[in-house]
Amino acid sequence: MKLRHLFTSILMLILVGCETATEPSTLGSVRLSITLNDVGTLAKASTIELQTLYLEMTKGATTIEDTIPLSGNSEVLVSQSYVDMSEGIWALKVESRDGNSEVIHADSTEFTVIADFLVDVNLALASKYSMLIANFLGISDVVYRCELMVDDVMVADTTFPTRDELDFNLSLDYDYLVTGETHTIKLDAYGAYEGNEYLFYTADTTVDIVAGVDQTYELDLQWIGPYGGLNGNTSINLTIGNIANIIMNGKFPLPGDVLLDIDGNKYRSVLIGTQMWMAENLRVTHYRNGDLIPFVSDNQDWVALSSGALCYLENDSTSNAKTFGGLYNWYAVNDPRIISPEGWHIPSDDEVTILLNNLGGSELAGGAMKMTGTEYWADPNVGATNSSLFNAMPVGSRNFSSGNYEDFRTRSYSWTSTEEDADNARFLLLLDYTPLAIQNSFWKKNGFSIRCVKD
Repeated sequence: MKLRHLFTSILMLILVGCETATEPSTLGSVRLSITLNDVGTLAKASTIELQTLYLEMTKGATTIEDTIPLSGNSEVLVSQSYVDMSEGIWALKVESRDGNSEVIHADSTEFTVIADFLVDVNLALASKYSMLIANFLGISDVVYRCELMVDDVMVADTTFPTRDELDFNLSLDYDYLVTGETHTIKLDAYGAYEGNEYLFYTADTTVDIVAGVDQTYELDLQWIGPYGGLNGNTSINLTIGNIANIIMNGKFPLPGDVLLDIDGNKYRSVLIGTQMWMAENLRVTHYRNGDLIPFVSDNQDWVALSSGALCYLENDSTSNAKTFGGLYNWYAVNDPRIISPEGWHIPSDDEVTILLNNLGGSELAGGAMKMTGTEYWADPNVGATNSSLFNAMPVGSRNFSSGNYEDFRTRSYSWTSTEEDADNARFLLLLDYTPLAIQNSFWKKNGFSIRCVKD
């Protein structure tokens, strides 16, 4: 009897021992291999030195956190193993941080722990930031300041001396464009004209920053003035590379439609209807072939002329020439050596009629063409709005019979190429006391202004 009980007890112990040895495990382990790509060299800080990598693994109410020291500024590989983790689905959150605790990389994923297995989790993170590099080549000699804006915030404002060298380039940099977000990028370039600063070029675009994806955008770098009016634009390419860098490459040449005369004078221009007009009076001193247009100051010499000649208001060839342009007799207008700049011509009387019709007809056109206020025009300067941006100036004229300068501040005369008869040619007249624009004819010996129209 005692032997039977002993045998039973031994058997029970063996059975219990067998049950304990075969109980399945509920724990596993994970090895995290994390690559931090594209830490990069940014503009604000020549390098980003990563300081820490923050890990957070969560399953239900269980959270495992870890902070790993980092060092590096290009590709950084972190490998870390964790054991005794309960089987099931875990959520993983990863952030890299620099010395200022700024998050540089951020990503999240899920992985499954399997009991008694080492699970490998590989995660490659691209920087959440991209760098904007705007490279502009061969900058025009009139541009001296560039502004770069991101989301309407000024991020770069660079002033530099105007340069004539063809190899003068400019780079504007900005960090921290956030991948996965939409950004508006704008660039403005400024230059000086007649002592005032003007916006010369502008370009803008809206981009969605996607890390790891190549994207290319084409921007129109538009020339908007002051001379050249709305003419001309230059394309620049905006590329988002596979590391989420943005690179803009462009050029700042003078656009093809900027009006230059043979002396190198630059003129503003304006589109009115389908006609492109000079928005300033001509002040050239040479014909298109390079021959000099004679400057005649003496009154009697002026009266005796039967060939092309030039003068300036009160014979002032400095300030008055620049502000009001030259006064030319019609012989200079009609000279076969051609007084107008390349690609432009003296308008016919019919072309002037088209201009006036585009501005509401002769009864209103004068007001739309005259400079406003009384800085130049005499009071009351009736009806002046300059809505056309033609910028008509009251230079007056030089009289055909006396050689005297007349009608300054009260009248604007400009020649056409249309001949009336042997002694007279057609011209356009604007007056201070009315918005009327008058087409008429007068002696060819008079000194009038010239406005050109594009071919």
